[in-house]
Amino acid sequence: MVSGIITCLIILMKKRKYLLNSAGKFHNFEIGRELLKKNQLSKIISGYPWFKLKKEGIPKKFVDANGLIRILREPIIKLRSFKQIDHFLNIYGLQKIDKITSKIIDKDDEIDVLIAQSSCGLESGKNTKNKGKLYVCDRTSTHIDFQNNILQEEYKTLNLDYIPMNNWYLDRERKEYEEADMILVPSNFNKSTFGDNLNDKVKVLEFGVNNKIFFRNENIKKSNTYFDILFLASKSVRKGLHYLIEAFKKFKHPNKRLHVIGSKTSDNHFYEKKLQQENIIIYGHVDHLKLNDLINICHVYVLPSIEEGFAFTISQVAAAGCPVIITENTGAGDFVRKSNCGFVIPIRSINSIVDKLTLLAEDKILLKELSLNAENYSKENNWETYVKNLETIINEKIND
Repeated sequence: MVSGIITCLIILMKKRKYLLNSAGKFHNFEIGRELLKKNQLSKIISGYPWFKLKKEGIPKKFVDANGLIRILREPIIKLRSFKQIDHFLNIYGLQKIDKITSKIIDKDDEIDVLIAQSSCGLESGKNTKNKGKLYVCDRTSTHIDFQNNILQEEYKTLNLDYIPMNNWYLDRERKEYEEADMILVPSNFNKSTFGDNLNDKVKVLEFGVNNKIFFRNENIKKSNTYFDILFLASKSVRKGLHYLIEAFKKFKHPNKRLHVIGSKTSDNHFYEKKLQQENIIIYGHVDHLKLNDLINICHVYVLPSIEEGFAFTISQVAAAGCPVIITENTGAGDFVRKSNCGFVIPIRSINSIVDKLTLLAEDKILLKELSLNAENYSKENNWETYVKNLETIINEKIND
């Protein structure tokens, strides 16, 4: 009996080891840094090359970098005419990450939990479960079918060509949802798109923010003359930039400025002329240090996304004390309501954007209040908190 109790205590005291994978970086390196501090990180498998990952601050022995496919894809991603080739390379890359993950699971018996980005965990997830370990599918967006359908609808509305997601890709994600012990999503909006059949296994865990990179810089003062609006996202239909551009036209302010920071996409041709307006400032690549400074000069952040999981940029700008105007479909509606740091509006509503911009431009007291709320909430909403909450969810599942 004594030996049995001792065995149970050893099991309880043992720190669980986590294996993480993704086709890129996403939030895995934020999680990985926290797990590494607690000696709970087995490895991170990434579809990025090492030269793009070494600045993340995790020793190379904990990172399996597989960046060749990503390097081949980068010049293709921005070209609409080569989208089918990009789909093929993407599928190959996802399968490769999955197979590498599965091999690591075979070699390392100390791995307790696999957290695999959706589309990267079908084979490795099954292997994990066969070994009696936990397979978590990390879905950072809405259900794949919801995502595909709403984007197809949006492109059709805009009379733009849309290449639907590959059937292989759709089927693979659906199989992963069924196979996973748990599906991790960053918001209740995301969870709502999964339906009743999967509802019990879908768990919500809100993303954190790195407060050392994103913070209020007291040395930077916002303009008293200009009203500065920020858009920080890829220039894509999915992010709803076209709605903000139209709202900016209608927004009546004598000294308005719109700062557009984000990478080009295959939708770039759609935005080139639209962005050629007075007082729209377009930026190229911006490093984190300069990015935090740019956030600090802006009065409000607007993200009118059609679909996503939980835009990291929302918590980043909030940490710097920037109020937000976002759609429910950004996935951050819960974040904004809990923190009271801005407004949640319907998708495709140009007038709602204009109304909220007008309100904030005219009401300086409200603007300051929302700014302080954003900053204060973000101080507690960091990646250390995220990992603590992750462990709680994992423990509840294992002890269920």
